[in-house]
Amino acid sequence: MEMIVLASAAVLSFCAVDILLGILLRKKLQVQERLNGINKETAVKDEKKDKQLFRFIHVSKRLKEQVSLSGVRMRPEEFLVLWFLVIFAPPMLLFAFSPNLIQCMGLLLIGLAVPPCCLQIATSRQRALFETQLGDALMVLSNGLRAGFSFEQALENVSEDLEAPIGSEFNMVVRELKLGEDVEHAFLKVAERMKSDDLKLLTTAVVVQQKVGGNLSEILDTISQTIRDRLSIKRSVKTLTAQGRISGKVVGALPVLLLLAISFLNPGYVSPLFSSMMGRLMLVVGLGMELLGFLVISRIVDIKF
Repeated sequence: MEMIVLASAAVLSFCAVDILLGILLRKKLQVQERLNGINKETAVKDEKKDKQLFRFIHVSKRLKEQVSLSGVRMRPEEFLVLWFLVIFAPPMLLFAFSPNLIQCMGLLLIGLAVPPCCLQIATSRQRALFETQLGDALMVLSNGLRAGFSFEQALENVSEDLEAPIGSEFNMVVRELKLGEDVEHAFLKVAERMKSDDLKLLTTAVVVQQKVGGNLSEILDTISQTIRDRLSIKRSVKTLTAQGRISGKVVGALPVLLLLAISFLNPGYVSPLFSSMMGRLMLVVGLGMELLGFLVISRIVDIKF
């Protein structure tokens, strides 16, 4: 039995390492293929083979959007496979060498929670970077309008000159405008994806200017300055609430980390928590208090402005 578990864990670990190396080396291989002059048909065939390999995996629309927004260089199907391997490979390896159910369950829960948390953090960072880039994008857009470009031409210059994520998002807007979509709907789609109130403000200003008239470059300068002031206030608020946020994370993570550490060092010491009714009740009460404290601290440091 242990040999079967060990072999299965080894196969899962090999698959996980293979996927990770493929993701890390994909960009380098793409550049190398371009330098070597490999034709486009071969690249298209390889991409179709990769899609057929994961065709049996169903991915929700929300997960596809999160993977796309996060900037992670992998397909949603690859993320699901990697998530599955992270969940089951470490517990199986641990069970093959040390059949401790508590430790295996702890590793399984960690593997279950870590990948989506990392994906959420990466998505939040991309959205925060989008908000930071938006002020500069409006300045470039305003300068393009002053230089005599139309709004669509200035927007296309912004999408080509600025880096992701704002360059790629504005590129989507440019493509939709070329396909006949109106400005309001094209911008609102991006605003909903990035959860950007500032971009909604920009959309309203552009729509009003197109209907009423006015100097759009001056309007964009005003919005750009407003966005910069908002970002300055947001940085000040984050600085003032940094101690509370870090305290909440440390206080929340400390009991869980201590429980895992003691279960590895002295399993018999924590076994009554899982084997007796009183121990299970204490775990449930402790988990409830952890969640309550986390929510209270989150509400305290979440300042609306």
